[in-house]
Amino acid sequence: MPKITIQPQNVSADVESGETLLEAGEKAGVEMEAGCFNCSCGTCVAEVVSGMENLSEPSDEELDVLDQWNKDPDKYRLTCCVKILKDSVVLKAGH
Repeated sequence: MPKITIQPQNVSADVESGETLLEAGEKAGVEMEAGCFNCSCGTCVAEVVSGMENLSEPSDEELDVLDQWNKDPDKYRLTCCVKILKDSVVLKAGH
């Protein structure tokens, strides 16, 4: 079962495979920032501290939004549309 940890709060939760990072963060008890919920505004951007390989691949739309926010897609993802697939992911919440 996948696990998410949110920093700086250092809270964790076991989550179902296929849940978005936003849903997983809420299961961990962290209210995470989000706006559009459809991968177009970028307000939910978060730094992936570790476990990038355990996430779904970025869509072209997500890459465009990350580019608009000047965020490196190798370090940042949009929590409203990225799914956790396996193992552990550590996120740093906020911009």
